[in-house]
Amino acid sequence: MRRRRSMKAILILGIGLALATPALAQDAGLVFAALDANKDGKVTKAEAQKNTAVMQMFDQADKNKDGGLSKDEFMAAFGK
Repeated sequence: MRRRRSMKAILILGIGLALATPALAQDAGLVFAALDANKDGKVTKAEAQKNTAVMQMFDQADKNKDGGLSKDEFMAAFGK
């Protein structure tokens, strides 16, 4: 029973990631614009909280380690 729940959780997580990643890649520019709440041209960690996929990759995507993702950094990480 426990194994069945674990497998179900893994399957649901995998499907969620598979669906979220292509959508994010296709619409990265729109996602960036939506997350950049104050329209200053970068997405901060606080702004990124709205998107789980972005939060998971935020530190890796922030190449210059300034605490925000420029549009170039964002597109390099998520616009594939």
